[in-house]
Amino acid sequence: IEEIFDVKLETEEDLVMYANKLQEMGARNVLISLAGDGSLLVDENGNTHRLGVCKGTVKNSVGAGDSMVAGYLNNGDYDEALALGTACGGATAFSYSLAKRDFIDECLAQLKGE
Repeated sequence: IEEIFDVKLETEEDLVMYANKLQEMGARNVLISLAGDGSLLVDENGNTHRLGVCKGTVKNSVGAGDSMVAGYLNNGDYDEALALGTACGGATAFSYSLAKRDFIDECLAQLKGE
């Protein structure tokens, strides 16, 4: 987002404001990875969803953002979609390659407090 708009974002409010600008440009849902600070989703209804991170040791962050997007399944439940996407990204970051489903499920349970 910083590169697209050539700005330095300092706060979560800044992120939401620029996510809204992306929506004005045609994006429906804006999913933002905050790396070690979790994730943020501004959905097509204007609601903001925020989630922390899974606990683990980062082994390789390559592909974590892609895994997050791949795991984000919009079935109308934005909190669930954000949790699954965040679990996929975290599980990949905590793996030496792409995460396996059982590890993703462990991370998802952790995010849900199970």
